[in-house]
Formats: sequence, structure tokens, C-alpha cells
Amino acid sequence: MATKKISSLLSKTFGTSILSSLKGKNINLGRSSVSRYSTCIGLEEPITPPVKVNYTKLLINGEFVNSASGKTFPTHDPRTGNVIAHVAEGDEEDINRAVAAARKAFDEGPWPKMTPYERSRVLFRFADLIDKHSDELAALESWDTGKTYEQASQIELPMISRLIRYYAGWADKIHGLTVQADGPYQVQTLHEPIGVAGQIIPWNFPLLMFVWKVAPALATGNCIVLKTAEQTPLSSLYAAKLLHEAGLPEGVLNVISGFGPTAGAALASHMDVDKLAFTGSTETGKIVSELAGRSNLKPVTLELGGKSPFIVCEDADIDKAVETAHFALFFNQGQCCCAGSRTFVHEKVYDEFLEKSKARAMKRVVGDPFQKGVEQGPQIDLEQFEKVMNYIKSGIESGATIETGGERFGDKGFYIQPTVFSNVQDNMLIAKEEIFGPVQSILKFKDLNEVIKRSNATTYGLAAGVFTKNIDTANTVTRALRVGTVWVNCFDVFDAAIPFGGYKMSGHGREKGVYCLDNYLQVKAVVTSLENPAWL
Repeated sequence: MATKKISSLLSKTFGTSILSSLKGKNINLGRSSVSRYSTCIGLEEPITPPVKVNYTKLLINGEFVNSASGKTFPTHDPRTGNVIAHVAEGDEEDINRAVAAARKAFDEGPWPKMTPYERSRVLFRFADLIDKHSDELAALESWDTGKTYEQASQIELPMISRLIRYYAGWADKIHGLTVQADGPYQVQTLHEPIGVAGQIIPWNFPLLMFVWKVAPALATGNCIVLKTAEQTPLSSLYAAKLLHEAGLPEGVLNVISGFGPTAGAALASHMDVDKLAFTGSTETGKIVSELAGRSNLKPVTLELGGKSPFIVCEDADIDKAVETAHFALFFNQGQCCCAGSRTFVHEKVYDEFLEKSKARAMKRVVGDPFQKGVEQGPQIDLEQFEKVMNYIKSGIESGATIETGGERFGDKGFYIQPTVFSNVQDNMLIAKEEIFGPVQSILKFKDLNEVIKRSNATTYGLAAGVFTKNIDTANTVTRALRVGTVWVNCFDVFDAAIPFGGYKMSGHGREKGVYCLDNYLQVKAVVTSLENPAWL
């Protein structure tokens, strides 16, 4: 979509105040009126990113090449809607080429036949190169996604190189078992690479998700075809180049930029792909699973959406809970699958928590993500911007009280004011559906059994947080919640060794940690008859 068209659409959609458009309707505007959010840095003239875009082609069989069709598509700067670069648009033919390269690399190439120690050395060199080029990678990530440069450089890049080293360390520690059988047999199990892995990553953490997928698959000896999100292809292409610089053989990793209905569908349904890993929305996850099942019944791991409860008990440290709940929701512009998007607060501390949460949101600094001190950049694109604004409108119309925010910020780009709703009820859309934006919904509860029941009354089950000083309360809640991760008196702790994944419609399988290795391994039993054994 051309820049001019995006700017035109943006001025037409939500160009007038939501609150103004609802004037005269029966809406709740806080205890007196909506507190106007005003903290801003650097929206006047966008800062020029300190990086050049050098990689925009498809990576197939160790080379950057044009798409078979010759088509490209634009990737946009969320700060303005302007085009950053035009990227090769892969489709079914390109997926076929990439899968053929990966299959040949697995069946005939050196990667699966290398010693695990040799594979680990490639990954360790890759981590070193990530550290060496972290400034450029962080700048690309910030430019393409709208997340702050400080977040990308100080939080995400260190996590990325750490995770690569974690799986490099695992490469030569993967082994099977010797099994005792009832009879004269020598039994052993082998843990073998699964083959060609198809991987599809999302736009909210493109480089982090690239590494979450690629590192364990490579450590276990597999070959890969990875599809980037069409909104954010740039950092993955750069990282793939560094991985080859670290010594990865050609064909082992192939990266295709393209769209879900074409490239993504071709990868999910490909008969020569042995395993699929997908991170994204629950709706798309269903499609991916169906395509995988209809083709060769390839196993699928899914990391999908969430509507995570953040429970603040009456004995919690309120100041710490307010700050952590703020971080749990607003981090990465609220574009996190595990965002603490249902903030349940005990009725005895609700008013205090609400006032402090409102004040914290009003202090949140929104602006150019390359400006130092900015906490929140723009949403990823026009589609996501409109989706979030529509949820805000829904919250107002359904009777929730808007305490602060609720409006577009600035007159260009996809910025949204940090927004806080109180008096939110469980049946409201803002309490039921994944907003994926800077909108905090604060709900009230009376007792522990009630909040556990309400927290579990969702189709999602990705994560949760609980704030309490009582160890019995913490133990009760952590075991009762049907989610993949529970953070106690903290949130969004993503150590490389901690597994991450969901219950219910938040997916299945685990990312990170030792459990992730199982996604990319087959277990084979080898049984050998023993003749006249000395012992059994």
C-alpha cells in the first residue's frame, strides 16, 4: 500500500475524537472526566534510524535471490506509514525451492552428520555475531516494528544471544536411553532430528521469535524453511546472513518473506516438510493446523493468543503491583500474546490500585521509538491501530469507565494513548477478546475462589500473574489456574531455560528450555537380540 494512501486512510479513520463521536450517549467518563494524556517526546520530525537496509531478498540455499515471480511488497515505518524498503514476495514456487534446498541439505549435506559439538560451535559464533551487530539489529527491529530502540537493544538483543548460547550448550547433550527389557534383548532409544522444519513467526517480536524457532531446531540437527511476518521481515534476513557468516552450510536455513495465504499456506501444507512450528493468532493457528493435517499429518507446535489474568490480592505490595501490572499490559505497545490484559484487583484495594494505575498510565512517555526516554512507540500498522481503537470504542459503549487515554496520539503514524478502563465486566469484549494494544482493563473481585473461576473462564490459557505476600495463596492460585506460565510477584520473566506455551486455545507444545528440544526430535527404539547373555 502506498504511503499516500496509508496517510489518507489514517486521517479519515479515527480522525475525530472517539469521545467526541460518542457525545450525548450514556458513557462513563471517570470520576469527573477523562484525564487527558499528554506525555510525549519527539513526534515532530521522525529520527533517522542509524542503520541501512541491506537484505531484502529471499534466502534460499545459502544465497539471497529474487522471488520467482519477481514481485516485491513494501514494509512500512509505523511512525509515519512511509515505506522503509521493498522486500521480495515469496509464494508457493519459492516455498517449493526452499523446501527442496532444505531437504537436500538434510539428506545429503553436512549439517545432520556434523558432530553435535561442531554444530554448537556454529551457534556460539552466531551468538557472538549477534552481540557484535546488536546496534544494527536493534535499529532494524525498532524501525520495522515501532518498538522502542531501548527495548530492542537493552532487553531483547541480550535475551537473543543468551538463548542462542543456551541451545548451543544443549547440542552435544542430547541422548537416548538404555532400556531394560523382559528378555534377552539389548534395547536403546535414539533421539533423531525430525528432518525439514517449517517455521512461521509473528510481527510483534520478529527477531526474538526467529531465534526461539531457529536455535533449538539447529541444535538438534534439523534443516529449516522459515517464513517471516509480512509486516516485519528485515531483522530476520539480517540475522540469517549472520548465521551463514558463522559457518552454517547452505540450504540448512532458508528464509522466505511473504504473505500467509500464499507462502504460509504453501509451507503448512507442503508434503516434504516434516514438522511445523507456528506463533501467531489463534484464528490463524487453526488454519495452519488444518493445512498440516490435510497434507502429510506433520506434527505442529502452536504458540497462540492469550487473555492473561493479573491478580492483585488484598495483601499485595500495591505500589509494586501497580508498576508490574502496568508493565505486564503496556510493554511492547501492548502487543504481547501473554499481556496481563485482565487486571483483577481485590475490592479492598481496588480504589487505591485504580488511582495509582491511572496516574502511572498518564506518566507513560509516548513518542518516536528512537528517542531516549520513550516508553511507547506506535502500533505496528493501520490494521492493528484500527482494531485497538475499535476495542476502545466498544469498551466505552458497553459501559466501562474510561479513566485516561482512549484517543489517537499525534496526527501521523499509529500512536495510541495509554488507556485505562475501570468498572470492566467479564462479558464485555475488552475483557474477553485479545486487544493487542495499550488498553488496561481493571476488574474487581471479592474472594480467591471467585477470581480463580473468573480467570479460568476463557478459551485462552497462556499465562497469568498473581501478587500476594501469602505463600499459601500463591500456591493455591498457581495450581488452580489453567495456564502455561504463572508469574508470582513478577511478570514477563523470559529466561532461556524457562519453558513457554499455553493451555486450551493458546496452543500446544513449548518454546524455550529443555522441553522445546522435543519438538524437533524423533524417538526411535532399537532392539537387538542377545545370544547367551552373561546377564540380563
